Amino acid sequence: MVTKFVPLPADSGGKQRSLAMLTRLASRGPTVLCAYDDGSADVAGLAGLGVDVRAVPWRPTAGSTVSGLLRTGSASAARFWTTALQREVQSATRADTDVLQVEYLPLAPYARGTHARLEVLDLHNVESSLVATYASTQSPTRRAALRLEALRLRGMERAALQTFDIVAVVSERDRARLPRSGAQIVVCPNGWEPQPPLPPSRDPTVAFVALMGWRPNADAAVWLAREVWPLVLARAPVARLLLVGRDPTPAVQALAAPTVEVTGAVPDVRAYLARALVATAPLRAGGGSRLKIIEALGAARPVVATRVGAEGLEDLVGQGVVVADRPRELADALVDLLLDPAAAAALGQRGYAAVSERYSWSRTLQPLYELLDARAPA
Repeated sequence: MVTKFVPLPADSGGKQRSLAMLTRLASRGPTVLCAYDDGSADVAGLAGLGVDVRAVPWRPTAGSTVSGLLRTGSASAARFWTTALQREVQSATRADTDVLQVEYLPLAPYARGTHARLEVLDLHNVESSLVATYASTQSPTRRAALRLEALRLRGMERAALQTFDIVAVVSERDRARLPRSGAQIVVCPNGWEPQPPLPPSRDPTVAFVALMGWRPNADAAVWLAREVWPLVLARAPVARLLLVGRDPTPAVQALAAPTVEVTGAVPDVRAYLARALVATAPLRAGGGSRLKIIEALGAARPVVATRVGAEGLEDLVGQGVVVADRPRELADALVDLLLDPAAAAALGQRGYAAVSERYSWSRTLQPLYELLDARAPA
């Protein structure tokens, strides 16, 4: 497997998906992981699962980014291209390799020149669509640059669909966003490792859990705090907002206020969900599906989300998830639940039941691993 960062600790949605994939690969035979170490990698923990971890320090420079841009043609992919990781991937695939699984489109170029019987690309998002959607929320100058990047990513997607044997996506909507091709595309939604529900909370607290260094999440946090939260406070002055997640951008850090807590990295997200009566996913741009929603419902917390935030999880609307797009609508949906803890708890329990039935990792990833098992050498 090749992925962006060593996925233990699994402190982001992307790492959670990569870890779920990795553990299921490792259960099928000797597995090598090639990834960057972002400074937190638990290599020993993965070694305990039988994974041979070949980690490369994450130290992007101007020179490596320029080299990556020349190699990949994409600014998004350029940040993740280094000759050090390329050497590890090439070395790992010199031996007899049944499966090469690459996580994320920006890492697809690492498959060039490798030798594996089966090549799999797992798309956490359809990157071209994600960037194009994000562009619509930006200034005209920034929008033009992002639209150009979206075109470059679209070219990478077309090339990947011609190169990889199997491409996994997280939703039917993402499948429809990909260019038409003869590639075998399999839908494997995001999921969770089932845990008991948290006890109900009665505190008028809202939690937005996300990787706060990722641009769409940072944009959502700023929009929530500036455009929505004052409307919440007008009806519920004692309400509190938790912005929970590592690597908050300066713009997110600046949101800290008497009614807004910016946590940065936390050891256990569930401790913050335990404080919350309601969770939210107020994204204005994005793709794929939101692990943060499944995680909140898995803690029996109802979620108020934008339509973009709930994308790929439409079957959960009304079963734990409330959708509202405009600031006033989002604020009203949050306040209605904050002022009625019993209704919030009941909606959270419906969400817990729904994700327990449909969204365990074993269930959501089953289509991909059935394909791998069917095509494994005798």
